Amino acid sequence: MSRLIATGICLATFFADAAHAQLATTTSLVGTVTDSSGKLIPGAKVTATETRTLDKYAATTNGQGNYTFEFVRVGVYNITVEQSGFQRVTETGIVVDINQTVRTDITLRAGAVSQSVTVEATVAAIKTDDAAVSEILGMRSVAELPLNGRDAMSLATTTAGVFQGTKSSATGTPPGEDFNGAGTREIQNEMSLDGISIMNNLITTTPVQPFVDSIQELEIQTGTYSAQYGAYLGVHINMITKSGTNRLHGALSNS
Repeated sequence: MSRLIATGICLATFFADAAHAQLATTTSLVGTVTDSSGKLIPGAKVTATETRTLDKYAATTNGQGNYTFEFVRVGVYNITVEQSGFQRVTETGIVVDINQTVRTDITLRAGAVSQSVTVEATVAAIKTDDAAVSEILGMRSVAELPLNGRDAMSLATTTAGVFQGTKSSATGTPPGEDFNGAGTREIQNEMSLDGISIMNNLITTTPVQPFVDSIQELEIQTGTYSAQYGAYLGVHINMITKSGTNRLHGALSNS
């Protein structure tokens, strides 16, 4: 009986740790489709296409004219909306950064579906679908900002109020890296790679140092976190690795 209880405790601990490790980013595309008079259009076909990988997501607007694409890849999207009796509309150049909810509301005009209107996205609007306080460092920043030891995570210190923790050490036992910020102690930080925690939870550091050429974006959160980050109240560093594209690319090293 005691052996069964011990086994059950071990399994419960394992699944609890596995659940805690999953910090899946909530990157998503959302929006509302209306006609030129502002009336909601349900049942419209919406397609989102990532321009580099050509990944496609399809949905239909609900009774309130809303569409949602959850857990989409980081990238640049074109969104096309089609509905009988209206011209087809395509919004291009919609940038989706790590862990961001990007809203694109679309207005349809009366006409044949064979007619189409293309609208190029302008400067992103202020976020209204989440209240997280964060900063995004994109591929250009990762590639061009000077890095000591080619450590992508060290870019977090370019964010206001964030600095490297005192427990960071390349020769410690075990070696690791951590950060301070948001007015909290370094034991309150959290780091993840592609939505998976890379923390050593016993000492709240990470022994993982992703190769800088593999990182596409970093997000540094310092306040007003969503539910999946509720375990820690300090700095959250989320990294996303690069995905494949249809373009040839690479890097040279003199080492």
